[in-house]
Amino acid sequence: MLGWCYTTILLIICCAVFYYRLGEFEYGSGGLLALASVALWVIGIFAFRLGWIGNLLVQVGLFFGLTVWNMIRRERK
Repeated sequence: MLGWCYTTILLIICCAVFYYRLGEFEYGSGGLLALASVALWVIGIFAFRLGWIGNLLVQVGLFFGLTVWNMIRRERK
């Protein structure tokens, strides 16, 4: 009955850890990206009533957004 809740919490933690590590690798500090990931997840749950699949798609969108940002930023240098 509460399996969806545990799955959601586990996915939030996994995404936060992933973005923390990504932030450490790309920007030197991952706290802001981990916070952005958790904030997007909370907004998705409470504001848009997304399930865990919808929130995972939001996380994929964040990843692609960061990828595009890094590609544009590196072209300017």
